[in-house]
Amino acid sequence: MDLLFPAALRIITAVALIYFGLGLFNIHWLMRVRAIAALSVGALLVGAVGWPLVRPELPVATITLVNGSISLPGAIGCVLLAFSAGFIAFFVSWPAGKILAPYAAPTGLAIWAMFSGNMHQLLLDHYEPARRETLYAALRWEGFFWLLICAAGYLGVLAASRLVGAKILILGQFNSDKPKGTAILTNILLAMGITLVVSWVAVGIFVQDVHQVDPELGTVVGQPGNRQIAFGVFTAFCISAYLVKYTLKIGYLPVAAASVLLTFGGSMALLRGQTLSHLAGNWPIAYFNHAVNAITPLQMVAFAVLGSITGYWMAVKFHHLSWQTH
Repeated sequence: MDLLFPAALRIITAVALIYFGLGLFNIHWLMRVRAIAALSVGALLVGAVGWPLVRPELPVATITLVNGSISLPGAIGCVLLAFSAGFIAFFVSWPAGKILAPYAAPTGLAIWAMFSGNMHQLLLDHYEPARRETLYAALRWEGFFWLLICAAGYLGVLAASRLVGAKILILGQFNSDKPKGTAILTNILLAMGITLVVSWVAVGIFVQDVHQVDPELGTVVGQPGNRQIAFGVFTAFCISAYLVKYTLKIGYLPVAAASVLLTFGGSMALLRGQTLSHLAGNWPIAYFNHAVNAITPLQMVAFAVLGSITGYWMAVKFHHLSWQTH
């Protein structure tokens, strides 16, 4: 009972914040209920049912592929649960399934990310410079696994839409402003480039902790908390998706995909030259050259995908007459 009451209180608080938060954007109450329903599907199927598949041995440990706590059957189970969540959420949130159902899978990942240990706790087992280098060399690829789970959820949404004959436009809208031919590929690459630049700067601004001056690196940043990471990454990719939709007229998929490239780029910047050895020799283990490297791949992908979807639909709401044309 002592555990159930705090959990129930958190759930009630989250539902209330989502409901009244969406109301600030003049979203109809029925749409808000559908949104909560879609998020609940992801929270239950992926977040709760999938938790035993990714749960680390120690409660404070970090959820990652590096420590070997996620088996191959567990990874496959996560993908299947994400697909099911997207599929079911489409019908639960009907007729707004194409808007709300893609939230399901990353919502489950976000729950894992909030309960996961942070990068500092992971580095406690890799405190030597050589082991840190090995760790970051592995982590730069891990984001692709978490993105695969989100992609499985999106495929579930597409499968459900195909079943009922509804059309989902993956990269744009119906109107003539939609890029065509080779312009689509160009805009996708531009979208990812814009996202990398904007999110690198925005994460450095919004994912805040103690900053210290360093003569070689300029500044170093302490380990942010999980809530700060959630806010900062979500906001950074929400801004990126909004700008991409407004300027390039394409969807949020390239923006979400750029999250793994941001982690990859952060790791490469850390591994380049003497940055890592300088940090290890001059600063406590909880300090990083940039906030991007203080974020685990799971946290980056989960909150980036949620922010990308939100930023895209915010741009649609503020600059278009109806979501029906997107």
